[in-house]
Amino acid sequence: MKRGVLLLVVLAAMAGLAQEIPLESCRQLPIVKATVNKQQYHFLLDTGAATTLLNLNSFSSAETTEITMESWSGAAATQARKVMLHDFSLGERRLDNLTLLAVDLTPLERSCQKRVDGVLGADMIAKLGLTIDLKNHVGILHNETGTPQSRYNELEQHRTACEQAFNRSDEKTLADCLDPNIVLLTSHGEFHGRKEVMKHFKESYLGQEPPVRVAFTPRSRQVIGTVIWMEYEMRVTKGSQVMKTRGTALYQKSGDRWLMSNMSFSDADGKMPQ
Repeated sequence: MKRGVLLLVVLAAMAGLAQEIPLESCRQLPIVKATVNKQQYHFLLDTGAATTLLNLNSFSSAETTEITMESWSGAAATQARKVMLHDFSLGERRLDNLTLLAVDLTPLERSCQKRVDGVLGADMIAKLGLTIDLKNHVGILHNETGTPQSRYNELEQHRTACEQAFNRSDEKTLADCLDPNIVLLTSHGEFHGRKEVMKHFKESYLGQEPPVRVAFTPRSRQVIGTVIWMEYEMRVTKGSQVMKTRGTALYQKSGDRWLMSNMSFSDADGKMPQ
């Protein structure tokens, strides 16, 4: 998790029977109240964090180990503890027997100037089927429709069409693939909102000679409700230049379309074609 930068997904509720969860804030970032083992805790929502983390000050365990925390910006070793949560409830949604890591989140609490018991990353947000409506200060728990495989198949159809739009520099179709409040993290900078992301695409990739081509290869995924979190490998070519990268993406369904609301990647092999 990049220090000082927490990413948000901002989507309006589209499901008719979705449950709304009130949100608090930490410097304009959303905090949600959840129940763990019959006690109430406060969790920051961070879709840019692949893994959910607990606060060592709020959750204790005798088992301690040193781990390496991976993020799009690099890796660092830190002390962490494995903690078993027998039940985790957000609204009417419940998850049982979760094994999570607890680390020292004191710097985050100081920044927020309030208690923060953990950070819900993209993994838990996907499992809960949660989206965030900042305008109305609520989290949305969507009802699931269809099977996870059918929802993923539907996403892949949309994603493939968007990849093809990128490769033929179809700006209008590509823009329709992005959530209005998308957050893009790359090795070259951060881009917030559809307009800023499309400006970056146009300046760096679209309409280039020789043309820039991308090819996605999904490696793992989590499908819960109207949220799909994906790990992927991507190959970018521009003439004889080739870059291979890996990263994560978060998609949420809006109406009959799957929109990309968050994407992060860093160079894995080679340099980004410019």
